[in-house]
Amino acid sequence: MKKIIFILCAALPLLLKAQFTVNVQLPPAGMIQKESLWNIVLVNNSSEMTDVSLSLNLQDAVTGQLVLAAVTRNFTTGKGIKVINYRDVQPVLFNYLASELSGNFIPLGSYIACYRVFKKEKANEALADECVRININPLSPPLLNTPPDKSVLQTTYPQFSWIPPAPTEMFSNLSYDISVVEVMEGQSATQAIFNNIPVYANSNIRNVFENLPSSYSSLEPGKNYAWQVIAKNGFNYSGQTEVWTFTLGPPDSTKVKVTTSAYILLNDNSDNAAVNYINDKNLFIKYYSYSKEYEATVKVKDADGKVMQELSQKISYGDNFLLFKLNRHFEEGKVYTLEITDLQGKSHSVPFSIRKTNSSN
Repeated sequence: MKKIIFILCAALPLLLKAQFTVNVQLPPAGMIQKESLWNIVLVNNSSEMTDVSLSLNLQDAVTGQLVLAAVTRNFTTGKGIKVINYRDVQPVLFNYLASELSGNFIPLGSYIACYRVFKKEKANEALADECVRININPLSPPLLNTPPDKSVLQTTYPQFSWIPPAPTEMFSNLSYDISVVEVMEGQSATQAIFNNIPVYANSNIRNVFENLPSSYSSLEPGKNYAWQVIAKNGFNYSGQTEVWTFTLGPPDSTKVKVTTSAYILLNDNSDNAAVNYINDKNLFIKYYSYSKEYEATVKVKDADGKVMQELSQKISYGDNFLLFKLNRHFEEGKVYTLEITDLQGKSHSVPFSIRKTNSSN
């Protein structure tokens, strides 16, 4: 109320000349509900009781496009100050010229909101006009998740994941751009992101994860890499993550030649499934998960069902590209089965065999 009184006192010379004055009271930042657009201080400088209505045109501040139009019912205001809100003017007739405005919250972006006061008897006669700018920014930017900052990876084809900006209700068409660059000697991670040519980049990603495709050149052990994700709402910038780094372990026996190996698709079960042949003890698996992120126990069994190897593996929603290094107990020519059980208890498995070095198969 003190703020309202201060505004009115400052504008007193103008108020005395105008029959009506409109002052819009919007939240300074954060999420804005459509109902909040009607928090208004209306000043009637005449001595008469007047029946009026309010109209609102909401425009995109960048394109100038009209995205929302609305008009209130008629209501009566006497001389002096009238503080109104949505309950005082409803029902309000909304005309949505952009589908993303049909929700409860105004989507992320920058807008110009123009109000007009009409007299009941003369719908074309404007008693007052007021335009204000509305900037709606996310409360939290997107956040990187995996691989952790400054981590050392053993796979040359890592999977990246992140957390979306919040709250997600503010976004109508959320997508992401990812960039991975090599960090040169003497550079900071931020300098590398801004100046270096990406070793991998992708845009308009709809999921909150991205796998480095096997069709790309693998990242090189011993090198340091930086990565960042930028969020967009449609074509509009919506925030960016910090820049994180990771390093691939030094070249040694763990280095794998992905160019000679294909990913094997993990099925719901292995009944009647064809045996997949691999060239060495590096087993590449592609597995699509419909569950949220969880820690799975992966088992590799022989033809008699004996567990030959068991390990834990983090599984994310969507495509997972996994590498399993088989131990020394696996023999060429024998058939084995890799098995993963999901959160619903459903088994996904695939049979495979290590190709004999003297075989032409």
